[in-house]
Amino acid sequence: MTSIKTTALALALIAVSGPALAQTATQTLNQTRSLAPPANAPTGPAATLPNTFDAPAAATPAQPPRPAPAPAPTTQVTDAEMAEGALRAVIEQFRSADINEALFTPGVATQLNGQLAEYSRLIRSYGAVQSIEPQGATSGVGRFLVIFENAATQWQVGLEEGGLVAALRFREAPPESSEPTAPGA
Repeated sequence: MTSIKTTALALALIAVSGPALAQTATQTLNQTRSLAPPANAPTGPAATLPNTFDAPAAATPAQPPRPAPAPAPTTQVTDAEMAEGALRAVIEQFRSADINEALFTPGVATQLNGQLAEYSRLIRSYGAVQSIEPQGATSGVGRFLVIFENAATQWQVGLEEGGLVAALRFREAPPESSEPTAPGA
C-alpha cells in the first residue's frame, strides 16, 4: 500500500509542477534554438559572418574596388552611311538580278522589277566595284561616284524615314575633260 501512496503522491506532484516544468523547458529550448551567438562567445572566423536572419548584414571587410567597365562606344550611323549601305546592297541585287523588295518603298520596288533585266545586264557589264566615293547630299539624297572595273558611274540614293530606298538613280559618269578651264568661263 505504501507503494500505491508513493505513486499517487508522485503523480500529484507531477500534475502540480507540470506547468512550471513546461515553462522552464520552453525557455531552455528557446535559448538553445537561437542562431545568434551568445554574448560571451569567443570571436574568430565564424564570428565574423553576418547574421542576416536577425539583423541587416554588416559591412564585409574591404576588398579592392573593381575597375569600372569601359563605356561601350556610341557610334551613330549617319544618313550618308545608311545611303551607302543601301547603295552597296542595290548594286549586289542588280548583279544577281534579284531585288529584295523589303529594301525599297513599294513604288520604287515596282519600278525596279520592271527594269531589273536591263539594270542587271548593265551592272554586270561594268565589272566588279572598285570604290564607292560619297559626293555629298542634297535634300536628303546622297550622291556617290561608283568606280567599276569598266566604268565610272554616278548614283543618287534617297532614303525615307524608315530607311527604305525611296529614290534611286544612276548613270555613267561623264568623261573628265583634259582641257584646263579658262578663267572666267
